[in-house]
Amino acid sequence: MNKLYSILFILVLVCPLGLLAQSSEPTITGIYNNTPATDVFASWEEQTSLQFFYQREWVDSLKVSGTFEQTLISEALKSIFSNSTLNFLIYENRVILTNNAVIVTETALITSGTKQPEEVETIRKGLVFGREYLNQTQDQSDLENFVFEIGNRTQLNSGTATATIAGYVKTQESDEPVAGALVYIQNPLKATTSDESGFYTINLPKGKHQLMIQYVGMKTTQRNVVLFSNGKLNVKMDVDVIALQEITIESDRDENVKDVQMGVNKIKIEEIKTVPIVLGESDILKIATTKAGVQTVGEGAAGFNVRGGKADQNLVLFNDAPVYNPSHFFGFFSVFNADAVSSMDLYKSGIPAKYGGRLSSIFSINSKEANKKEFHGQGGISPITSRLTLEIPLIEDKTSLLIGGRTTYSNWVLSRAKSASFRENKVSFFDVITRVDHEINDNNSLTFSSYISNDKFRLNSDTLFSFSDFGFHNINGAMAWNHRFGNNMDGKFSATYARYGYELTYDESLPNAFTQDFDTNETSIKGDLEYYIGETHKFSFGASMKHYQINPGSKKPLGGESIILPEIVPEDQGLESAIYFSDKYEYNEQLSLYGGIRYVMFNALGPATVYNYEPVLPKNGDTRTDSSTYSAGNIIKTYHGPEWRFSARYALDNASSLKLGLSRTRQYIHTLSNSASLSPTDTWRLSGPNLKPQVADQVSLGYYRNFSRGTIEVSVEGYYKKLQNLVDFKTGSTFLLNQNVEQVILQGPGKSYGLEFSVNKSGRLNGWINYAYARTYIKLDGDFAEERVNEGQFFPTAYDKPHTVNLVANYKLTRRLSFSVNATYSTGRPVTVPVAAFNFKGAQNIHFSDRNAFRIPDYFRVDLGINLEGNHKIQKLAHSFWSLSIYNLTGRDNPFSVFFDVKNGEVVGSQLIVFGNPIPTLSYNFKF
Repeated sequence: MNKLYSILFILVLVCPLGLLAQSSEPTITGIYNNTPATDVFASWEEQTSLQFFYQREWVDSLKVSGTFEQTLISEALKSIFSNSTLNFLIYENRVILTNNAVIVTETALITSGTKQPEEVETIRKGLVFGREYLNQTQDQSDLENFVFEIGNRTQLNSGTATATIAGYVKTQESDEPVAGALVYIQNPLKATTSDESGFYTINLPKGKHQLMIQYVGMKTTQRNVVLFSNGKLNVKMDVDVIALQEITIESDRDENVKDVQMGVNKIKIEEIKTVPIVLGESDILKIATTKAGVQTVGEGAAGFNVRGGKADQNLVLFNDAPVYNPSHFFGFFSVFNADAVSSMDLYKSGIPAKYGGRLSSIFSINSKEANKKEFHGQGGISPITSRLTLEIPLIEDKTSLLIGGRTTYSNWVLSRAKSASFRENKVSFFDVITRVDHEINDNNSLTFSSYISNDKFRLNSDTLFSFSDFGFHNINGAMAWNHRFGNNMDGKFSATYARYGYELTYDESLPNAFTQDFDTNETSIKGDLEYYIGETHKFSFGASMKHYQINPGSKKPLGGESIILPEIVPEDQGLESAIYFSDKYEYNEQLSLYGGIRYVMFNALGPATVYNYEPVLPKNGDTRTDSSTYSAGNIIKTYHGPEWRFSARYALDNASSLKLGLSRTRQYIHTLSNSASLSPTDTWRLSGPNLKPQVADQVSLGYYRNFSRGTIEVSVEGYYKKLQNLVDFKTGSTFLLNQNVEQVILQGPGKSYGLEFSVNKSGRLNGWINYAYARTYIKLDGDFAEERVNEGQFFPTAYDKPHTVNLVANYKLTRRLSFSVNATYSTGRPVTVPVAAFNFKGAQNIHFSDRNAFRIPDYFRVDLGINLEGNHKIQKLAHSFWSLSIYNLTGRDNPFSVFFDVKNGEVVGSQLIVFGNPIPTLSYNFKF
């Protein structure tokens, strides 16, 4: 043994840069059948001039079987050591065996024939026998100087020149994932970024590297690694606290140019403070509507419209569970507490294949993962609302709880409304978010989240439900299991539940008192898998299943004196199943590609009674013939088809690129409404025998360029959408409690097209300005007069607004004082107006214009915000800031809608203006 160690010691000292193997390698011959290895080595020493050096206990249990005929001794040794931890080195006339260790030589690497010279150098430098790392610490608390061995040493010469490092990047303080962290080495230059769960994977040449990890707002850190084979390395990052008078932080530089996806708005948390606070609340949906291609139909409108789409064509997800009504307080607040939100991605085109179910957009919102080490909280108080969010560690470094809530406690803002009818309304709401995260181990974690919101109104201005108590609610929950399959594959398996409904009570007249309700329930399960083929190639696949159960509405008498007759609309049920595959590949620095296909099947299910109509006549009460009855679970109607997704990016240079996107989307759930925006009383219905799914094909093209080292981002995107089976209504229709909606709905083709221009700036003066030209038309040209609108010609939809301009600017005057302004202009939305009044047989009648032939006045509003932060001392119980906002600074009268009446034989119009006065709000915000 002393002889063996002496030889190894001499080899390390004399040949620090690598050992030269014999230029002429001997061969051996022999037939062995379960022969002890010691006997085999002895026979080989007799056949050659070689001497073997090893520890006997290494080979006591090793048996050799096989036939060798003039076989190179290195090949013979590889054969008998293939399933063991033994390695060897042939040096001059010696064969040196090692157990679970490798002696790396330059010659051995070059003669493998699989590695390029630069890879040989990367592997060779700094690697010697054992753990002889010069100038490196063995103290694992000094992470930046400690050397991490990745993989198994015995696999260094496995025939592959590269290996993969994978792991998670998280914050040191709270153990939250760091999404978008840059992980790279400089020589050779290789880089990747972490995903939304903090997971990264990078393929590197084997050998010694200095791995750099960077992220805005975090301290840059490094890890010294020696890569032998595939392995994992988790990284923790510290928050970077910088005490400077002024600093410019550049985040996600060039992502808009380099990312293959187009039509995507990643709304950052820091942007929430950029936009003036609306009525004392930071509102992520309001921020979304300042992005190009995103509009609302007017002040006080719930929902939003994307690239000329109807409000119900947007799928809003909170922790992967859908939210059917994303608005509080007539659309002035979103239902999401901004303090509890971590990321927001709005897909207008280039929708990933894992998403589906809506035509226009996907708005994916994720809540924070609470701190697993320390208790933290933040909140705010204003004259209208108050909010509080708490992060509570339950089991240190393992389990945490996030809980956030908001409520309103004042009707002061309504008293400032210009409309007298609005001033008499009563409004209240609350919402609660909870999330529990549990880390089982490095490869498994669980997340449970829930969301509850409730709104109550005492309405005075509604012509149908005057002086009614009205309330609606959102309830959803999600459970997710994240699992890591080795170094190259991630999986997420989840189940979600969502419910939306409303309740209405009318009790002002006892004989006419009633209650009315509606609700929709959605339950889904899905699995998503991502396989990383190096840092430039990712393959994704998965499947999902959704079950819909909709109560379209019921009306019941209230009290013993009520003479209202009960009305119950039968339930809708459906099952939507999908499977998808997608591939994202960076071919080279210039060309990146993304392709995917999603195949969807929808089954309308019983129990149900389906009415049949004369095939050559319009659907109405006079043409109904008979009905078909389906029992529970029976399939009434099936729709299915593929949805394709394709994106390509071509880099013109380091600062500019062109992108192309193609997609098809399908939608099987629809709102039936006469209004242009989402309304709490909208009825959702499923596709079936008489309601076809909507389909959209979109093509988009964009040019992107950055200036001033990425501080100014410019983009131009154009798109065209061809639409099928858009849902509209016959003139004079009503959907509320309608037992036969097929008699009042119309479906026809549509088209949308537009151009979006955006400029984003970062720095001391930051913000964005954009302009969008967007048109949307529908054509209703049935075979019969009652199915034909505007003589069967294309006409603008109720949400068609050709011109929109948004300006958001924030200027940081000092470290503590900043000013922000938000200005928006848009074309007025289309309306149908009465153009004449006439008497016929003693009755007064109104003649209306073509549908949507006129427009309400254009919309213009300016908001101002002032933020005053407290001092920036690190050691402080709580940090706080004051926000003063003025909504509608100029006091412009922006009509939400127009109404008409006949007075003295003349048609007289009037406007409904929600807030015609400036609305100042002062709020106090804190964080601890």
